[in-house]
Amino acid sequence: MPSLPLTLEAALRDARSPDPTSRSVAVRHLAAALLAELGDPSPALHLAAAHPRGEAVVAALTAALADPVVPVRAMAATGLGQLGEPDVIPHIDPWLQDPDPGPDAGYLRECAAITCVLLGLAAAPEHLVKPDETEGPRPVEAPPAAPHPLRPPGHVPSDLSRITYEAALARITAALRAPAPDLRFQAAGGLVELAGRAAEPALCAALDGEAHPQVRLALVSALAELDPPGPEACTRLAAVVADPRAATELAFAAALGLAAARDPRGGPPLLLALQRSGDRARALEALAALGPAAPPAAVPPIVKIARGWLTPAVMRVRAAYVLVRIAPRIGQPLFDELARSSRPAVQEAVADARAALAALALEDMPPKT
Repeated sequence: MPSLPLTLEAALRDARSPDPTSRSVAVRHLAAALLAELGDPSPALHLAAAHPRGEAVVAALTAALADPVVPVRAMAATGLGQLGEPDVIPHIDPWLQDPDPGPDAGYLRECAAITCVLLGLAAAPEHLVKPDETEGPRPVEAPPAAPHPLRPPGHVPSDLSRITYEAALARITAALRAPAPDLRFQAAGGLVELAGRAAEPALCAALDGEAHPQVRLALVSALAELDPPGPEACTRLAAVVADPRAATELAFAAALGLAAARDPRGGPPLLLALQRSGDRARALEALAALGPAAPPAAVPPIVKIARGWLTPAVMRVRAAYVLVRIAPRIGQPLFDELARSSRPAVQEAVADARAALAALALEDMPPKT
């Protein structure tokens, strides 16, 4: 983790400074400085309570929510979100509901959405960890009376975390329908973080009615991040790929999601992405995920990458490993040749590629019945 520009004590001091710049820097880093002294713990509610200066930090951030400088107010909210302080919610509700199209209101809306996501993760971090099948069922508390429809299956938090999680999730869900596009943009990815696969229906419904290009991109990217996208999401992603009017970035994002679901309908944008240096690595990984389902037309350009003398060796290894997946008779000899290199960087890339091949092979195995 990079070093912070000031200590916890300095941040507490400067949070009360009459100088707006000093206050802004202090409030921006106040929560991070406290968390660093706590050893950067995992998200949880009321983290500040574990530190002798925690109460002072929460008080300083809460006071900063009324600062006349917009960035100070916004950073105070996200800082309280980092510390898992649910009392920030009433302060950010007016920001979420403000339709003002100006930059100040937009910045406050975006930071309010980020704060909600941070609080939701602090209240319900356990749903992000996939339980080991060999561990058996986890102990749970009494279930809540009215679970939110987007709550991940099996999530049974304590009363405090339930209330906080529901509050954060309800606000992010509502933000998908907000008038302000900047808020809808933030809500797309935030909903996946809070609800995981359970976010799919809401994201699909939002995409169906969304016209703003950047928000559509955020929704498609969010659907692509599902682990993996389900049938309903894949239907939407395939429609984006098939739309001749879809922007290149949008079609590529949809193709990545389809590849994660082992759906070959994302093939054409992945082929085009091989020609773009900035997207080539992700396109190769997506084609590797498709494996035998990848379009046959992908083989010649990937062979060209794997054999290119001017191509960086690490990229050549990546291309060869993709060929092992989609055209093993061609790819395996190329991969074996590169594996004999004595260059440390190439050897490391080969080791990474072998690990990736093993992981993909496991994912390709049919589930146990």
